[in-house]
Amino acid sequence: CGMFSLSSAGSRSHRYLETGTVGLPNRPDFMVVGYVDEVLFGDYDSWSGKVVLKQPWIEEYSQAEDPKYLERMTLVAKEHHAGFKANIQIIKQRYNQTSGVHTLQNRYGCELRDDATTDGFVHFGYDGEDFISFDKEKLTWVAAVDQAIPTRDQWNADIPFTQGTRSFLEGECIELLKKFIRYGNKTLERKVRPEVTVYDKPGSESKSISLTCMATGFHPRSIDVSWVRDENTQMNDAYTDGILPNEDGTFQIKTTLQIDSEDKRSYACHVDHSSLDEIMKVPWSKLLRRLSNGLAPWIIIIIVIVVVVVAVLVAAVIGFVTWRRKKRGKKKQQP
Repeated sequence: CGMFSLSSAGSRSHRYLETGTVGLPNRPDFMVVGYVDEVLFGDYDSWSGKVVLKQPWIEEYSQAEDPKYLERMTLVAKEHHAGFKANIQIIKQRYNQTSGVHTLQNRYGCELRDDATTDGFVHFGYDGEDFISFDKEKLTWVAAVDQAIPTRDQWNADIPFTQGTRSFLEGECIELLKKFIRYGNKTLERKVRPEVTVYDKPGSESKSISLTCMATGFHPRSIDVSWVRDENTQMNDAYTDGILPNEDGTFQIKTTLQIDSEDKRSYACHVDHSSLDEIMKVPWSKLLRRLSNGLAPWIIIIIVIVVVVVAVLVAAVIGFVTWRRKKRGKKKQQP
């Protein structure tokens, strides 16, 4: 439940992730982040005690249509914080836990699909495992573990609470999403090309090379990065940590492939993104391959520096000789 699931293809989303913790004195015990599509628009933590808006278009919306939006969201966050503090203690008792680090998370929100249909979700997790979720269509709470059964029974018996949850997901959440899209569409739908770099280093196994393709600075989030051998064989054993956010609202991803150091075949990184007219193909340089066989990185750096210095010196010598010849020619022309 620690994963903040992204919206499905062909939909827009308005989502929140709330995280409450115990046993971590060096961090806030309650935090909230809010997203429209893949863009962080606001956050809250219990140390500051206030919601901070992260996008100018959210501030424009608030000023134009809801001047008390920030104040109201801060109040909601504080109410949820109080609920989290109580609920973590209750859940700890059900697991017979008296100490240690524990985390309660709630991810909830709504989606607006291209065909105008909507969806909504509420998922609670405890210590990284599913705990309880809301079935909006059946108007019922579903326990994922035995410890959640008392919570399920209590919430299902509270008809106003359950109906209010569905009403929020189908009403206020969707209406806010439509307004956020209207105010922030230029940012939400912007397309930024990825910057792609390919490099290698000694692999984790003997006589192996680790090839890494890094794509960064792209938007929107969806991207396909793969290693291809000999221009036609996609390598399915490449490893990645997934797509990660950058501080400027763009994204990055690294994909790594390990090959035998004696492998003579060609390899290239293929990147497919909506900002590109065609698939970007970045080959792993054969020069790097030769240099990486048996040479330490510092030796490679020295070689590159020497090559650059020699090139500069050669250019300087050629320039000096040319200048001397022109000067002599001018002297001969003088009466």
